[in-house]
Amino acid sequence: MIELVFKVTGEDGEPRDIVVRIHEPTRNPPEKKWPWVIPVEVDGRNYNVSGEDPLDAIESGARHAAILLREIHGDALEPPLEPRMKEGQ
Repeated sequence: MIELVFKVTGEDGEPRDIVVRIHEPTRNPPEKKWPWVIPVEVDGRNYNVSGEDPLDAIESGARHAAILLREIHGDALEPPLEPRMKEGQ
């Protein structure tokens, strides 16, 4: 598992941690569209992200987390995240 902690200061001026966890990818059953899936947690919310292979799933999971964080918290993150295109672009 990969775990990253970002800091963000809320509107009330209180800093808080945002934790991103990217878990180990697992193989999907053969009848599934995508061969691999990876669980990703962003600030307590769970997502399943798909990939063509294990490394593609990890990359997709990290990209998904970055897009979510950037859209929700923008420039308030420490360390900062660079703007990304929306998934599928």
